[in-house]
Amino acid sequence: MFVADGNGNITGGADDFSEGSAGVSSTSASGVYSINNDGTGQVILNGLTLDITLVSSSKLYLIEEDFSLDAGGTADKQDTSATAAPPSGTFAFRMHVENASVPSASVGALTITTGSVIGKEDLLALGGTLSSPTLSGAFNAPVSFGRGTATLNDGSTSLQFFYYVVGSGKFLLLSKDAGVIGTAQAEAQSGTPFATTSLSGSYAFGSKGDTAISLGGVNSAGRFSASNGTISAGVLDSVKDGATSNISFNAGTYTVDSTTGRADVTLNASSSIHEIFYLVSSSRAFFLIDDSSKVEDGTLDLQQSSSFSNASLNGQFAFVMDGFDATTLKDRVGTLQADGNGRLTLNEVANAGGAISVPGPLSGTYSVSTNGRTTASISSLSSNLIFYLVSSNDAYIVQADSGTEISGIISKQQ
Repeated sequence: MFVADGNGNITGGADDFSEGSAGVSSTSASGVYSINNDGTGQVILNGLTLDITLVSSSKLYLIEEDFSLDAGGTADKQDTSATAAPPSGTFAFRMHVENASVPSASVGALTITTGSVIGKEDLLALGGTLSSPTLSGAFNAPVSFGRGTATLNDGSTSLQFFYYVVGSGKFLLLSKDAGVIGTAQAEAQSGTPFATTSLSGSYAFGSKGDTAISLGGVNSAGRFSASNGTISAGVLDSVKDGATSNISFNAGTYTVDSTTGRADVTLNASSSIHEIFYLVSSSRAFFLIDDSSKVEDGTLDLQQSSSFSNASLNGQFAFVMDGFDATTLKDRVGTLQADGNGRLTLNEVANAGGAISVPGPLSGTYSVSTNGRTTASISSLSSNLIFYLVSSNDAYIVQADSGTEISGIISKQQ
């Protein structure tokens, strides 16, 4: 986390960095920043250059600009009134970890009471089978900036983390064990006790993960409808190991555990797809795909309209996308302007394997289907961008080009 003073200076904070087998290096945060009138800008933090785009004064998207380094992410304004104590309550979470070069993903729910943890997760390692261990552990009191240490134990493995409190309803985790690279996010559950009716309506989602061929080798986005234990009207765009697919799943079933919010979901497409959801609420969930050929996890959100059109995508949006194409790692951040009539203008900063480019305004077109699936073409970038609208303000994106593994999110600037 970092403290911005409103005048271009980073005046404090903490920076934890993990790479390879060396474990985490930790330093205090300092630096400078600048913001342009369209919400784009830069943060120079401890010698790292981050290109950013503001969604609002409380949220921003970012990529790293430094030579030979690529990364993409988000930042949320911290509620400092919640940073003096460990998280408290019941939280749904999603986690993605690489331990001894073996990637794994998990989703679950944990309850933290005066620092003590009990919970449940569903865990899948690449090439393995789904397991559902019980969790225990502890969250130590934060030292400063809402930053503390935590331990999670699933009965066979004990992992150490740094955590950062965003607010009373959200915190982030970073693996601190040597040789373990991993991050997680957790959000407070609401709507308990859960029931089948807790998952009801139409949902858009985005996910990504690793395959046996490549880290980050699968990126997906889609939507479906849920009602009374039945899944319908589903569609999924995915790129796995460079191969694109667009599939429909017009039937499926699910059950919901009343205590944990765990939903066991089967989607009937060309073959059966098994997924596990953990509900944050009736309008949001984290999920994991049970498939031994990949470890893919994501987030789904209740769509805020029963019928979309080109007019649903109208205004200036912040966006971030990260991944790689056939030649190099690639990340982009910037603004996307949609006119409500099928025309787009994109302004981006792109990082391709450490080579930075600012190509200037790129024009394009888009078409929105009534279910929120949006196809877009932008000159010099892609003719196969697929958006799945959550609302007129937010969407998940996947770049459905062969040989490309890039996905992200857009949000209307406020």
